[in-house]
Amino acid sequence: MALAKIGINLGSLMLILASLDQSNPVQAKSSLAQVGDQVTVTTSDTTIPLPATIIAIVKNKYIVEMLPSYQFKGNERFTISARQIKLVFPAQAAVESTSNIDFGKSKDIKATDSIGKKNRTVLSASAAAGNKAKVLNGLFTRFGQSFEGKRLICQEDQFYFFPDGRVYHGLPAEGPSHLDWSKAIQDSPNLCGTYGIIGDTIIFQWKGTAAQTVTWKLRRKGNNLELNGMVADKAPAFPSNAKIDGTYAHPEIIVVDGKPVVTAVIYSFTTDGKVNLEKKDTRLAVKKRSGTYQLSGNDIEFNFGDGRTSSTIFPQHLDNRSLKSPDRLSINGKLFEKMQ
Repeated sequence: MALAKIGINLGSLMLILASLDQSNPVQAKSSLAQVGDQVTVTTSDTTIPLPATIIAIVKNKYIVEMLPSYQFKGNERFTISARQIKLVFPAQAAVESTSNIDFGKSKDIKATDSIGKKNRTVLSASAAAGNKAKVLNGLFTRFGQSFEGKRLICQEDQFYFFPDGRVYHGLPAEGPSHLDWSKAIQDSPNLCGTYGIIGDTIIFQWKGTAAQTVTWKLRRKGNNLELNGMVADKAPAFPSNAKIDGTYAHPEIIVVDGKPVVTAVIYSFTTDGKVNLEKKDTRLAVKKRSGTYQLSGNDIEFNFGDGRTSSTIFPQHLDNRSLKSPDRLSINGKLFEKMQ
């Protein structure tokens, strides 16, 4: 039963929405959106435009059915207004799609640029030495959409900002509090950098052989950000020594006798700090391990009796906003859904 549920969500976890392949997108106008059109919309559950299909229009209101995405499993229905429709993909269009939505591609600042010289001064200083307006702290997930040919692809990437001016592009495998910065610079320098903020601009200085200075527009929206025009949600952080109550599963593909098989990795957490891990090997034999866990911020530390391991963790809320029993958990970039 658990595997059946997990299998349903594989498409949404991939975040590649090949179904939006009919046409050139156009900016939404109420006169353009028709029944059958595929659109990107905002809803009462999300301010991030996500793909859907218009299934009815009643008294200037649009009834849409959501397509699979990071937020929705698919088939959820909402009644929305015209202003909530952001892009329209007409169902009957004769023109091939050549459009490409900017996913916030980096813009290099040449060393000779006057702003570049000014920015380097900011980046060389510690962000903690400035005021709070120039400091970011925590994990942010940035969402965007782009086209590959006729396919609309929803993408997301993470940035972990440290208040001392460092930034890591991605999810630290060992968790942000356990990140060995010196080792990370050696192993993956292109993911490591520093940042500085000037007004409504954030400047990144990435390391590595292809070191470059990159500037993006920055807007603050409560706890969240807008980075280069794309929404970046701040991940909720767990209080120190927080506890989770629930069983969470993530689909995993293993090869059995030369054939791919969908199975599950399952974590069962209890409020007394214990955790059980269950997964299958290549012979489909169930392997179980028991241990303990500790939570703090966006770090989780496991101890299964053979040493401690740590990972990056954050909840992804749907209807339930509880940190004790969230609907979804991201553990090292893998999405685990709560089993009912």
